[in-house]
Amino acid sequence: MRENGGPTALARAAKAMGDPDALDLLSSLVSIAPTNLEDPAHARWEKPHYAQAIDRILREARERGFSTRIYDAVADPSFRGTIAGGGPRPNGIIDLDVGAKRTVLIMAHFDVVPVPEEQRSHWKSPPFTLTARDDGRLYGRGSNDDLGSGVVAGLTALTSLSRETSLPANVRLLVCCDEETGGEGGIEAIRAHDDSLRPDDPERILRADVVLIPDGSPHTTAGSSGVAFLDATANEPITLAQTLVYGERLVHVHDLARTWRSALASEDWPKFGAPAPVVTGRATVTKFDYVAIGSAGPRPRVALVHTETEAANQIARSVTMAFDGPPAALADLPSRLASLVPAPFAVEPVIATGARIPSGASSISLVGLSGHGGYPHRARNPVPAAIDLLKAAANRGWIEADGLGDPAFVVDLRLPPEMELAPGTDAVFASLAPWIRETLPVARIVAPPGRCRPGYALPVDHPMVQRLAGIMRDVFHEPGIFGEYGGTDASSIRGLTTPSGEPLPALVFGSMDRDAHIHEAEESLDPARFAGVVEVMRRFVRDL
Repeated sequence: MRENGGPTALARAAKAMGDPDALDLLSSLVSIAPTNLEDPAHARWEKPHYAQAIDRILREARERGFSTRIYDAVADPSFRGTIAGGGPRPNGIIDLDVGAKRTVLIMAHFDVVPVPEEQRSHWKSPPFTLTARDDGRLYGRGSNDDLGSGVVAGLTALTSLSRETSLPANVRLLVCCDEETGGEGGIEAIRAHDDSLRPDDPERILRADVVLIPDGSPHTTAGSSGVAFLDATANEPITLAQTLVYGERLVHVHDLARTWRSALASEDWPKFGAPAPVVTGRATVTKFDYVAIGSAGPRPRVALVHTETEAANQIARSVTMAFDGPPAALADLPSRLASLVPAPFAVEPVIATGARIPSGASSISLVGLSGHGGYPHRARNPVPAAIDLLKAAANRGWIEADGLGDPAFVVDLRLPPEMELAPGTDAVFASLAPWIRETLPVARIVAPPGRCRPGYALPVDHPMVQRLAGIMRDVFHEPGIFGEYGGTDASSIRGLTTPSGEPLPALVFGSMDRDAHIHEAEESLDPARFAGVVEVMRRFVRDL
């Protein structure tokens, strides 16, 4: 933990959070860096610090007097599913049992998106060191999503509730892994565990009367988008020209997705650029990677393309492109390419990259504005711009279009909260099938089940929605009930019931304000909003 501001920055942050131990716990979790990388196209599943993170969380919970246990499907001999990439995939279960008839489940996640190499230079402090600054905020990867807003706030609320003389409900804090990539080893594995048990079995982990999910914005959220990460590759090498046509077709999946509409209002309309007054479907090509095969000819060719992100749900700031070929032909290529790039995009020198640029190659970064994959209207996605640039250069004869290479794209597909997953993905595949058959038969597009989940929605007049809305108005002074453009673990509650047989309600809110920059450089947490999230949970349970 460090200060980039005056000597009282940490003291002010600790005071604003309202719990002297909360800041220390958050600092240690940010430093552990429980990153979650899944890149099936390149056979990468990297989750190196899950065990260390869950150990730190549960040790803290036990020191505060709570009972804890771990559920890890990889280590469960009765688990019948498959977990891509192996384990461990620990999920923490922390209980405050007061012997009440009802239970409130607080659901958070401890995995965080990685920090790609290109993003590091845009942090003003080390991303895995929690840093207090004079603006009053705490900076670090996961400081908000969801180590701060969820894990630490949830445990802080649980601690506060344990001091009450009487409570109307038991409280269970569930701290999951894998949320950022669809929940396969996290909430989806927990649900599969529960589905194998009788409805009244006390071993069911998701046994509750209502679920609070502090993994959103400071609004009452009655529905969260469904999400599917589509991996698009080719069964054999294809030309650059074919690759660019392939990418264009994937970009246009959005034309279909945007026709899907929710009944829930968008919190980003109209002030913050949302495409409609309600939450709509959307499809964003978040990754475009390409590696050329063989040697360059007499003209420059694209040696590689690399989107500077390691998360399928993150719109990158930049795309790196490297060109090889005759040195004389490469000399002025960057400036010629820059002349084709429209504002607000720009071309910059490559300063940092996760790609291996060939020796002697000429390289550029096509720069946009990074953002969460669920909120494309808040970002400027450089991937479509990179496709357009390379196509324009090929049409002018500046680069070779016929050389072969291996492409890999990822499409972050979001469905309206009320929409079932299968109709959405089936519609996308049906729209792509004629194009693949006629234009690129070797194209391969899949939606791995472990990286997909449906949306979730409640009626705005649901009693629990109205209860949360009243508390949010008091604590955050934020009126209104909205749908969420991002996907959360709320989707995994869909179809579950309470012990009394009613549909299990899940409510999303949190501390992720517009300055939080989740998934981006300079992710941060407002300590006062953290305290507000804690207070919302405390009031919700106490007054149930």
